[in-house]
Parts: sequence; structure tokens; C-alpha cells
Amino acid sequence: MTAPSADIAPWKGDAQFVYSMTYDEATIDALVNAYPIHQEQGVPGHVCAVSGYLGTQRPERGTSMREVFHMSAEQLRFLVARGWTVSSHSHSHPSTNQVGIDLDLEVRVSKHELEKALGSPVRLVTYWNDLALVDQILPRAKEAGYLGILSIGYPFNEPDFDVWGIARATIGRDLEGWFQEPLQSLYHHTRDALPGHLTREQTRGKWLVDLTHIVADRLPKACPESLWNRCSTPGIIDARLREVRELWGDRLWAAVPEDVVDYALTRRASEVATEQVAPDRVVCTVRVGSPPAGVRKRELTFRAKLPWPQAKVDGGRVPSAQIDGRLVWTAEVRDGARFELTP
Repeated sequence: MTAPSADIAPWKGDAQFVYSMTYDEATIDALVNAYPIHQEQGVPGHVCAVSGYLGTQRPERGTSMREVFHMSAEQLRFLVARGWTVSSHSHSHPSTNQVGIDLDLEVRVSKHELEKALGSPVRLVTYWNDLALVDQILPRAKEAGYLGILSIGYPFNEPDFDVWGIARATIGRDLEGWFQEPLQSLYHHTRDALPGHLTREQTRGKWLVDLTHIVADRLPKACPESLWNRCSTPGIIDARLREVRELWGDRLWAAVPEDVVDYALTRRASEVATEQVAPDRVVCTVRVGSPPAGVRKRELTFRAKLPWPQAKVDGGRVPSAQIDGRLVWTAEVRDGARFELTP
């Protein structure tokens, strides 16, 4: 007889690949051009909003994002009501080499401004421009009550990823291919070292967070070419979402970043043990420590190796499935929660 054992899956649903798509600046084209594609593909999105520009056209001075329009509070609430999430991308998106930046305004105040506009918590902050101010932004982000930081860098996040440095990969136009085939070009920014298309070997067990900026077939004339390879077309977004769905099918967890952070922080504070083992019953007990107060979804996916070919959880009241020879189920957890497994 196989000795019963149980553990907590690295990702929700025992997913083999986790994917998130983020749109820096929260410009209106993400709503008009990207949102319908996300709806069609069943993949939620995330926008990184500059709180001081909501509902306005970006000032031309000191930015490459010239002549673009930012979503209003009402438009952001529209997305949130449909499963999207919003992070703070600062108050004014200042250059990191600017003298006298008010980081309290850019990090803490921007959080409160967005929360007031949305009517819901803003739990992540997104670095802007580059990582020059990391050492100054990080302690302010923790003090302000954020749960983590969306960053840039090596594209894949492992299950033990640092919530204060969530890696993101830039996707955008290939400038040469852009002029030839604007709807077919898929370009991965060279600084992210993610060449070609995704493979199962490359993505197994990992979380990829893509980022892009403007989503449009043509950019405003005032935008410099340096911005182009950080922006996408509707065709690129459609191709990317189809690619990740086709790659892993039902073993994909397409999620907003906050849900992945919630899962990771809850998992790290929890453990599961098998007890009361009998020929016809196994009881699993969950111990949950103290995840950060900002965690909203406290649910975990459990996996149990059992001596029976088929089994159910709590008499079938908790949905479960047999995956790779193990019983798998997802449930909200609290300290002391118990699950009874029977054939």
C-alpha cells in the first residue's frame, strides 16, 4: 500500500505555467485595443497607472510618451469590474535622474490617489523608467503597505520569487519587421534575453509577466522611435495570448499579478500534514501562519498521493481531480482547516 502524503502545489491548480500581461502607463489604447482581445482569450490584464495623469493627455516635455491619453478613473473602474487589476506606476513618472524627486508623492501618495479613484485597494507598485532608485523606493513601498513591486529583468519568476522584485519581460515591435509586416512582428526586448517563441521546456514551472506600453497599429507622430520597440499592436497581443494558451492548455494559470502574489504569500505561510490515516480515510490538516495583512485571497491547491486509484475530498463537497497520479483540489484555507480524503 502506498503511504499517503500531501503537499501544497507551487502554483494554483497545480499549473505548469503561470502567465500575466501588464500595460505600463494605463493609456487608453489598452482599453480600446487590448481589452477586447483579453476578453476573447479569457486572460485577465493588469494596468500600471500614473495617478497624476488619469483622464489626461500626457505632457510633451521630458517624456517619450508624447500625445498619448491616459485612462480616466471611470475607465479603470470598468476594467477592475471585469477582473483586471491596477498598480501604481508613480504619481508623475519622473526621470530617475531628476533632482529633488518627491518619492513620498510618487510611491505613497500615488497609492492613495488610485485607491480613492478606484474604490478598491492598490496592492502593487511598478518601477518606472529604470532601477536607479530601487534602494530608495523599496523601503517606501513597504511602509506604504504595498505587497510587492513589479520590476524588469530576467523574464521568468520561479515559485520562490521575490515579491519585491517581480521580473517582467518587455514585448513590442521589431522595428525592421514593423515596417514590413506590422501585424505579424513579435519582438522580445533584447535586455530581457528572451529570444524566439516560448517552449514548454523554457516555461515549465515558471511565471512569466509580460509588459508593453501603447497598443496600436500606429503610434502618435510625436513619439520617438526609441519608444516603438516597447509598444505593441493588437496583432502582437493576440498572438502572445494565443501562444500561451495553446502552449499549456488547461495546465496554464492565466492570472493578474496580485492573485499570484496572494497565492505565493499564503503558500509560504502554510503547511499541510496527513494524519488519522486509515484503510478507508486520510485526514489532511493545514497550518497557516501569518501572511501579510494585504493578502486578500487565501486559497491553496493541495496534492495528495493516496493508496486508492480514485478519491474525493470531504465526500465530494470540495471539487477535485486526478492529475499526474495525485488527487488535486483547491480551497480557501484557515489555520486548522481539515480535509477528509476517501475512496
